[in-house]
Amino acid sequence: MSELKYWLWLTLKKELSNRTLTTLLDVFGAPENIFNADRDALVLVPGLTEKEKKAVLVKDLQKVYRVIGVCKKKNIKILTFDNPRYPRLLASIYDPPYVLYVRCREKIDLNNHATIAVVGTRKASSYGKLTTGALAKALAEGGMTIVSGMAEGDDASAAENALSAGGKTVAVLGCGVDICYPPSNRRLMQKIIDGGMVISEFPPGTPPAPWNFPKRNRIISGLSLGTVVTEAPKRSGALITARLAGEQNREVFTVPADITRKMSQGSNALLQDGAKPVLCAEDVLCEFREQYGDLLSQHQHLPVSGDGEVEMPVYENEPEEKTAVKAKVPSGITLSDTERQILALLSDRPVHVDRLAEQGVPVTELSSALIMLEMKGLVRALPGKQYILQL
Repeated sequence: MSELKYWLWLTLKKELSNRTLTTLLDVFGAPENIFNADRDALVLVPGLTEKEKKAVLVKDLQKVYRVIGVCKKKNIKILTFDNPRYPRLLASIYDPPYVLYVRCREKIDLNNHATIAVVGTRKASSYGKLTTGALAKALAEGGMTIVSGMAEGDDASAAENALSAGGKTVAVLGCGVDICYPPSNRRLMQKIIDGGMVISEFPPGTPPAPWNFPKRNRIISGLSLGTVVTEAPKRSGALITARLAGEQNREVFTVPADITRKMSQGSNALLQDGAKPVLCAEDVLCEFREQYGDLLSQHQHLPVSGDGEVEMPVYENEPEEKTAVKAKVPSGITLSDTERQILALLSDRPVHVDRLAEQGVPVTELSSALIMLEMKGLVRALPGKQYILQL
């Protein structure tokens, strides 16, 4: 294994994207070799910009030692990409995080767990919370480890109910693991630390900035054999997680719901895109039992009641949550220069992501900018990595 200080030195450089790190590691093999590389050696790295070269040539380790000190003080574990406990599922995605910061009471090797992401909307309906909770509980009883983003609403319901069933749950944060976001989930976060794991690729002290959450979503799906979307409107981070799961060749499931409910329009639309419908926990468990039966049996708790059915609660005349639908860029939404550049290149006709790169959009920022535009409701992703305006 490479020394921790070199992994931290490499991943703490904000100028380097994950894909640039992958390229550097492909050329040099290990982070200490990158640390020892001079300018002449960096010529061997394809596509490395002058700004990135300058970043690599800065060998200062003061920030590294500060982070190590904070982690020791706050009992935060650091899991590097070459550690045997690093999740193999996550390692297989095209832009894996090379360092994970972890808070947990007991050592958990996710390579010995069958993981499933259960995600939904923050503005969850009563139906959504109860359905999400019942499904997560039954999946945990069946031996699956639940992965979520610990957001308010459906994510929190999934984590809470998985723990109540005696199962394990993993919360992936869009901030440092020493920060509770949202603050209302402080008690839940401590429960997850006690009975599961809280992880992040962001170092301690990193605030929950909006652009961190698309990066977080790829880890949620990347850690999991599949993603279950229980409830989501047309614009939702859960739908981005589902799309990323599909791009990572993972299973995508959704819970069908009333087609007249705005809070279910996005999750219902996943069915048209080929997501597998989930009417009970067994619909998910049966997809993985043949290959992961031993892991499921190892972590199984109470038997799933009946045949694994989740009772879907019915609510007469439940108030409908309001979602904003805007036809143009609202004045309150701020855009980065890259996001504005992308919007200027898009229209109501599909444009392939490679075409955007050819038109001068910075490759290192392209993916995250497109995800942010999706989350802001300005861009819609189509099959085949094509995009159109949502205006």
